[in-house]
Amino acid sequence: MNTIASGATPPSSGDLVAAVPKDQLRSLFYLFTGKPDSRIKIFNAPICVAPEDVIELNDFVVRKLATHHIDLNITSVKIGYDGSQFSEFSTWMEFSSHKWQEPETIEELVVKWDFLVNIQDYAAPQRHTLLLRISRDIKPSQIFHMLGAGNADELDKIDEIAAPAFCRVDFINAQLSKELTNLVEDWYNGRKQPKLINPILYWLKKRRNGIATILDQWFLLSWALLVASFLYWGSAHLLKSPTVAHGAIAAFLAIYSLRPAGKISHRLAAWAFKTLSEVEGSKVVFRFTSGDKKRIDAQERDNRKQGGKFVVASLWNLGLNILAGVIYAYFFTSGTS
Repeated sequence: MNTIASGATPPSSGDLVAAVPKDQLRSLFYLFTGKPDSRIKIFNAPICVAPEDVIELNDFVVRKLATHHIDLNITSVKIGYDGSQFSEFSTWMEFSSHKWQEPETIEELVVKWDFLVNIQDYAAPQRHTLLLRISRDIKPSQIFHMLGAGNADELDKIDEIAAPAFCRVDFINAQLSKELTNLVEDWYNGRKQPKLINPILYWLKKRRNGIATILDQWFLLSWALLVASFLYWGSAHLLKSPTVAHGAIAAFLAIYSLRPAGKISHRLAAWAFKTLSEVEGSKVVFRFTSGDKKRIDAQERDNRKQGGKFVVASLWNLGLNILAGVIYAYFFTSGTS
């Protein structure tokens, strides 16, 4: 039977209001409409993820939740493919039994655990959520959505969206949220790192600006020494009594020759820089579908190809510098004899 809440003014027109104890009302409010606190952990380290990794994480989470008073636990998985296609697995059984034979490549993985926790001083179990998102790249549509929303809360999420991965726990029980965050962090740190790029080639790619500068300046230095050695040799063998006019002409030719030499030097350095820049890697590598494995093979093959091009560009630069060194060494030694 519905009764009027004590202390309230009787409603008009025969309306009835249910009487709810204060502690139950607060519990129901948090359960259905309340906004819980959130704990967020952002991960920036590279990661390689396969279905068995997600299954392992779910086992960890289920075992952790078993140590608490949990009434209900629902695990769902969302997979984002290239081309804005999505697959949603509303139950864990659907995900764990899925055969990954799709030709599409995966761009995003979102795993969500929804569970109810019995907490002291709360009459009803309280909803908690744990969410893990791993994504290859931030999508422009996500940025436009945040900018168009004009909501400070949406813009605050840009760090989460831009990171390779993050986990978020919406909680009432703070201790449980810490345990889950630490659990996900330990799992994340235990994953394999992508090996799309040879370690030496990756080291060179990170320092490509300095490498290109060294190659550029090295050739210019070799050319300057070559010109100087030629002038030194010429003054000793071609000109018996050099004059100021001869010196001015030699200086003009030496300075003017730096222009074509600079173009060659810059082109060789730009070639090496371009090959290193085109070596592609990713902080997040999914190894789920046949399309993922095909993309990994293609990227490793392209990186090996770019590595070969860098070796060729470097050998050209090295060869020209060695040739210039041999010539100016000859001119210097001949000029002194």
